[in-house]
Amino acid sequence: MNSSPISQQISQNEIDGNNCLVSNDNFLTVQMDDLEGLEEISTSTAMEIEGPKMLGEDDIIGGMPRKGMQFPSADEAREFYNEYAKRMGFSIRTESAKRSSPDGPVNRKYFVCYKAGKKRNYQPKKKGTCDRPDRVNCCARMSVLLKDGVWIISQFIDEHNHEMFNSPNKVKKLRSHNKEHLLPETIELMDQYKQAGCGPSRIARLLNVTSNAENFYHAIEIDENGVCRSLFWADGRAREMYQNFGDVVVFDVTYRTNTFLLPFAPFTGVNHHGQSTLFGCALLSDEQEDSFVWLFKRWLRCMGGKAPGAIITDQDPAITNAIKRVFLNTRHRFCSWHISLHEDEHLRALRSSYNPGFDEQYYYKWVRKSKTIEEAENAWKKLKEKYKQEFMEPLTEKQRNEKKSWKWLESMYEQRYSWIDVYLRDTFFSGMRSSQQSESINSFFDGYVNSMTPLSEFVGQYAKALQCCRDEEVNEDMWTMKAKPNPCHLHKLEVQAGMVYTRKIFAKFQSEFKDSLYCMHDEVATNDGMTTYDVSYGFKGKVDSHSVRCGPSKEEFACTCGKFKTSDILCKHILHIMMQCYRMEEILEQYILARWTLAYRYSSKQAQLISTSKELVVSALASWNLQKSLNEVHDQAVSHGKLYNVAAAVVEDLKRQLYNIRKELEGLVTEQSEQDFGARAISQDLISSNIDIRDPEKVRTKGRPKELSRIPAGKQVSQNTAHSRRRTCSTCGIKGHDSRTCGKTKDKVKLLS
Repeated sequence: MNSSPISQQISQNEIDGNNCLVSNDNFLTVQMDDLEGLEEISTSTAMEIEGPKMLGEDDIIGGMPRKGMQFPSADEAREFYNEYAKRMGFSIRTESAKRSSPDGPVNRKYFVCYKAGKKRNYQPKKKGTCDRPDRVNCCARMSVLLKDGVWIISQFIDEHNHEMFNSPNKVKKLRSHNKEHLLPETIELMDQYKQAGCGPSRIARLLNVTSNAENFYHAIEIDENGVCRSLFWADGRAREMYQNFGDVVVFDVTYRTNTFLLPFAPFTGVNHHGQSTLFGCALLSDEQEDSFVWLFKRWLRCMGGKAPGAIITDQDPAITNAIKRVFLNTRHRFCSWHISLHEDEHLRALRSSYNPGFDEQYYYKWVRKSKTIEEAENAWKKLKEKYKQEFMEPLTEKQRNEKKSWKWLESMYEQRYSWIDVYLRDTFFSGMRSSQQSESINSFFDGYVNSMTPLSEFVGQYAKALQCCRDEEVNEDMWTMKAKPNPCHLHKLEVQAGMVYTRKIFAKFQSEFKDSLYCMHDEVATNDGMTTYDVSYGFKGKVDSHSVRCGPSKEEFACTCGKFKTSDILCKHILHIMMQCYRMEEILEQYILARWTLAYRYSSKQAQLISTSKELVVSALASWNLQKSLNEVHDQAVSHGKLYNVAAAVVEDLKRQLYNIRKELEGLVTEQSEQDFGARAISQDLISSNIDIRDPEKVRTKGRPKELSRIPAGKQVSQNTAHSRRRTCSTCGIKGHDSRTCGKTKDKVKLLS
């Protein structure tokens, strides 16, 4: 095929001997965006244009860019390429424009993938974050040339070196696609709904509920009078997330969100970014053991009988007993934050009971400083031998306080496997020690619901808050997918971790990696092929030392700090031994937990819902693009009667074709066994659908005050009391002022003067 003179000139000016894009001296380049470098472009990929060729509308609408395509303007050419990018799942930007002379009009434009060019040197905006540059030298581009008043595609390269987005929610967040396209008819219809009292937000909530209807689960507990006692619900997204990330669950009942004062009890966990995610919610009539048993059984049924590996709750006897009855093999942990509040109260009583005083170092040696269970047991024995006393009746007030505190200490020792770190280092808790994930979920609801929210409004406000929470996950997915990690030291271990972990998890790994560079080690012993190292990390005068054991195969590592066991992120001690002693350049597969990777969240195996009635054979992005094309057809068809008749005939013919094809497909599909865990079933407590369910009674649970939305802990109550205590004047005995501002004191001063 012979090329025209213009195409030959473009080829000479755009491709040099090194297969790199260059600019001829006869052209002035106008930079539209900073571009520090381009990856080498293969000459075999670059397409030269042919002579002018008029293309039909069918070639442009919904098609793929091809050399020789013509457009009335450069903006329309860019829009065409941008629409193609939207369908494929990437974004574009204008790289540069060229002129034939300094004062002449722009006659060439270059549009590139948003990942074209080299990365810049980024500095983290704040401590604990990990910025990821999004330019990876992608070669994909389209260039257009102005000739005879029309813009012609002179070059099109469709080779990307990165993954594409396959979800409309993610594609529409890319810079060139972040503007919503609504047809005029759609806007008019929305205005009509708005005037009728059904705004866009209500429509969106309705669509969201119906889209999850097949997998929505709910259960209602009613008493013999038909009064609603408790309510539990979980949508399809919550059930899906539990199948992926239900290894650790946090359960909290210290939040109040409605006028009936029903405790709001969410089941929460952490997703692949370490963010809070919801596994279902409940409104309870009380906080008794039977209520928790009812809730846990319904929640377990909702999740297909899959119990969590670990659960974190407040130290509540009713919850503890209910967990023992329902979750037989689940490891139970008390929230460390609630433990610390009771700890302060009882240690203060012990300090005042002994003379010269109670040495708290014995207590902290047992609770926090022991590195092994054996050390913890020895520390408890020393604490008990030094301070425990036998009291004879009658007891003084001081002895009663001391005995009460000792009873608390002994009860905490009996429950030591539920709250002391050293006893829990054999169980995965995704790095959590408290109900902070539940607190994070509750913070999303604070702006939407409170103690004055009626139940009729609660569901709608709850849906809004939940959507905001889930949008955070989508945004973090975007940041992880659109940009590569930015390793600080370019060590192969760090680079590998950056490629597999999500952005926030990599930031945690990177913190451990940096600390490992400042560790020191000594080889202690070698027994039966097992080598033990003492690894110390010193910072600001504090030295943290732990033992790392390595197996004979040099593929088994264990550290006394227990970080990898509890969070599945390698600690600085193991990383130090891997790099310094064994010169490892790759993290072994067993030390990369799949749940912290983006691939795990969107893998076809893990992303399946618990129960589904049909197979999803079309991706969401493909469905979105088809809907947009149909909207464009509708927009053109209603503009003229003749166009409408043509479109209507085509649509009727298309419907007949689709119907016939679908009947053929249904004849080939074999029925699958149905596994329904109650997705569309009403709770067994509702024997008849004709039962008239009444409003729940207003309850008061476990010291919950009227004016707050949360239950304050003991420490908070004491602090609030201290702040509200009023001074008493020593002169007049009246509260509210002191002797310096007392009126009687001022009168005495006047008399003396």
